Amino acid sequence: MIDRFFGNYTPVCDCCEKRLPGELSFQAAARAIRAAGWESRKVDGEREDVCTDCLFEEKGYAREFAYAANRR
Repeated sequence: MIDRFFGNYTPVCDCCEKRLPGELSFQAAARAIRAAGWESRKVDGEREDVCTDCLFEEKGYAREFAYAANRR
């Protein structure tokens, strides 16, 4: 989601509530979401923004990366 705090539009992950730096416009915040690799999707008619950490965990990649890092 994109919250508005004190005139800034702040992208917030709907899963873990991680935040990106605030932007001056809604469009700039939407661009920041895409640039950070987050996913924007519609769930039950509501917009949902999900950060890369939550996407990896959702798809099971976090365990694979942790395993590969421990093998070194």
